[in-house]
Amino acid sequence: MSFDQTINELRYGGPQVRMRAATHLAEMNNPQVTPYLLEALKDEDAEVRIAVAHALNTYRDPQAVPLLIELLNEKNFAVNATAATTLGLTGDERAVKPLIHMVERVLRFGPGNLVQHQAIVQGLVALGRIRDERAAGLLIKMLKKGYKHSVSDWQLQVRQAAALGLGLLDQPTGNETLIDTLTDDEPVELLESVTTALGMLRSEHSFRMMAGYLRFAPFENENKLFRRQQGLIIALGQRGDRAAVPYLLPLVTSVYAEVRIALTETLVKLGETEQGEALIPLLRDRSSDVRTAAATALGVLGVQSAAGPLSAVAVDPDRRVAGAAQNALDNIKALPSAQNNVYLPSGPTASPDDKQGPPNR
Repeated sequence: MSFDQTINELRYGGPQVRMRAATHLAEMNNPQVTPYLLEALKDEDAEVRIAVAHALNTYRDPQAVPLLIELLNEKNFAVNATAATTLGLTGDERAVKPLIHMVERVLRFGPGNLVQHQAIVQGLVALGRIRDERAAGLLIKMLKKGYKHSVSDWQLQVRQAAALGLGLLDQPTGNETLIDTLTDDEPVELLESVTTALGMLRSEHSFRMMAGYLRFAPFENENKLFRRQQGLIIALGQRGDRAAVPYLLPLVTSVYAEVRIALTETLVKLGETEQGEALIPLLRDRSSDVRTAAATALGVLGVQSAAGPLSAVAVDPDRRVAGAAQNALDNIKALPSAQNNVYLPSGPTASPDDKQGPPNR
C-alpha cells in the first residue's frame, strides 16, 4: 500500500479502514506520518482515536501531548487508557497533572468494569514512566490501599501497577513505601511486583536505602518482616551491582530458608565467584531446598574449593540435592583450571608407571 493511499484511507475510509490505516502508519516507522496521525486524533469514532493513539507509541512525538491530554478527559475509558499509555511512553511532564486527574476521576466511577480498571492501571504506570515526583502521592496511596471497593483480583492488579509505577519513579518516599510493603501479610503476587519494582531502582540513594533495610532494627517482628530481606536480596541482584555483596553475605546465617535461597540465587546473578565459598556451609543446611540451591550456585560459580563438600552431598538421600551436587561437580571438573587443583572422587587405582608428573628427585 502506498503512502498516499494510506493517508487517503485514514482520512476518508470507513472506521475499520481508518483503524487499519493508523496501524499501517505505525508500522512504517517514518516520523513524517505524525502530522496525519495528530490530525486523526480528532476522529469522531472512539475506536479510531484509540488506534491512532496506539500508533503514536511508535513516534512518541511531543507535539502529540496536548491532543493526548484532551483524550484523558473523555468519558470513554478505553480512550483514556490508550492515551495514558502513549503519554507515559512519551515521558512529557505536561501530562502529570492530567494523568493524576484522570485516575482520580475514573476512581470515582468504580471500577465498575474492566475498561475502567485498565484506564487506572495504565495511568499509574504512565505516571511512573514520566518520573515526576508529583505522582508519588497518588502512587503511594494506590499501593497501600488500592480501590475502596473492587473485585479482589482487580484490587491486587492496581496495587501491582502502583508498585511498578513507584519503581519507575525512583523517589525516596516511594522507595521506602515499597520496602515497607515487603511483609508476610501481603499476597505473593504483590510481593513479586514490589521486588521487581525495587530491582528497577538505579539511584545511589535507593541502593543505600535497600542495603540499610537488610538489617532488622531492634524490636522488629522478624517473623513478619523476613520477606523484606528476601525481596531486597532479589532486588539487589536484579540491579546487578556487586557492591551489594558485602551487605548480602552475612545473611548466609539467616534462620529463614527463603532468605538463604534468595542469597544463593542472587550471588549467581551477580556472578560472585570471589565470595562463592561463603555458600559451602549451606550444603549442610537442614532444608533440602537450600542444599539444592547452594549446590547449584557453587557449580554455576565454579567454586573449586567446593568440590570436596559437593562429592559428599552427591550421595544425599534427597535426589534433587544429589543431582544438583553431581551437576555442580561436573561443571567444576570441566573448568580448564580444575585438573590439578580440585578434589576428584577416586577412580580405579593406577599403577606407578601410569602416573604422570615430575620425576622424583
